[in-house]
Amino acid sequence: MGDKKSYTSSFARIYDDIMSSVPYDLWYKYLQELLNSYDKDPDKIMDMACGTGNMSLRFAQDHKDIVGIDKSSSMLEIARQKIQKNECDITFFQKDVRNFNFPRQFDFVFCIFDSLNYILNIKDLEKVFSNVYKSLKKNGIFIFDLNTVSRLMSIEPGTTVFSGKNYTCFWEDIIDLKQTTWKVQLKIYFNDDQSQYFEEIHKETGYKKEDIISLLTSVGFSKVKVYKAFTFDEGKDSDNRLYYVVCKNNLQEKKLSLLNRFKKKVKWKFLSSCD
Repeated sequence: MGDKKSYTSSFARIYDDIMSSVPYDLWYKYLQELLNSYDKDPDKIMDMACGTGNMSLRFAQDHKDIVGIDKSSSMLEIARQKIQKNECDITFFQKDVRNFNFPRQFDFVFCIFDSLNYILNIKDLEKVFSNVYKSLKKNGIFIFDLNTVSRLMSIEPGTTVFSGKNYTCFWEDIIDLKQTTWKVQLKIYFNDDQSQYFEEIHKETGYKKEDIISLLTSVGFSKVKVYKAFTFDEGKDSDNRLYYVVCKNNLQEKKLSLLNRFKKKVKWKFLSSCD
């Protein structure tokens, strides 16, 4: 099969190709609808755990002042290549979401594509929420999504093979029912050197809705709303993915006609991934 080799940028090199079917435009539209429901039109925005910058780019093209942060230097390298190609003004920083601060504050912070499921314990998640709270302006808003425990535990164990122009990736889903974790083990072979493969492991855990709400309010957030993904229906632990919307003060959600418009579920095909 070949020899194992450690190479941190291996998954970053193929990430966008493997995730090519992800409906980023739909996600962007849904974030906009959520913001509209709170009568928010933010200017200064943080994309937390931004990966290769797919959502950052959409906000920048909408003339927003956006900052992206991510722990992976390899992902950020690709994100910077994108902004040069698209001539967008985005600033990216390599930062851990559990430990960051900025001299400036933001109107809006978002973190999507189950990035916070990678935070594997409640104490670290509390650090994330506290950092976000400090980074928001008064009246600022924070939106994030999470895979539910139900979703993670429903993933079928097994191996999927992804092939591209210059690579083959073996993606193995591993479920730990006792620890309620989903692990992905990747083995990536590049065509220019089939004698070696690059291995990476990614891991997610799920949290109960009530625990997340309690954690958010404990760090100072108010008016926590939880939605089933891509709807305005109240989110439940039995749903696959939940969106959380919280504010830095007691903003009231607007009762707009768009709520009824979005009551109709948006059908989507979930593609599990590691951001």
